[in-house]
Amino acid sequence: MPRFRRRFFSIRKDESGATAIEFGLVAIPFFLILFGIVEVGLIHMVNRMLDNAVIEASRMIRTGQAQTSGFGADDFEGEICNALPAFLCSTERIVVVVDQIDSFSAAASTNDMYDADGDLVEDSSYTAEANNSGEIVMVNVVYRWPMITSLLSLNLADHGTERHLTSTLVFRNEPWE
Repeated sequence: MPRFRRRFFSIRKDESGATAIEFGLVAIPFFLILFGIVEVGLIHMVNRMLDNAVIEASRMIRTGQAQTSGFGADDFEGEICNALPAFLCSTERIVVVVDQIDSFSAAASTNDMYDADGDLVEDSSYTAEANNSGEIVMVNVVYRWPMITSLLSLNLADHGTERHLTSTLVFRNEPWE
């Protein structure tokens, strides 16, 4: 019996694996938080890049270049993708609504891009009335960004496994002849 006691107490005093066990307990929450922080930062960066791409693409409408070239919704989506890095953009993930509005104050009361159930209306539209010189145009763009951390159940996605990055721009077309 004394030999058993010595072994038991010697094992009890051995703390050589304590650091590995403590790291194992802390590692999973640490890496989940780390991945969440990185993805939130990435979302904000891509959303700013989307805003800049919408500004660049909308410039073609504002200056009349899109009107003289016979632009449509697919062409506008392509212009947005041209302004983004190639690995970030997929035209299948973009929904565009370009519409003419009566006044700048009417921009707040335009049709929503989501249906009654909160699902994104997948049809892009490019209103021909927005093609006139001097018209007020509202451009709404939604990019369905895939969320990596939604697979880890961090629930950062707002629609299933996607986050809808939006960009809205309201402007008056420049006069052109």
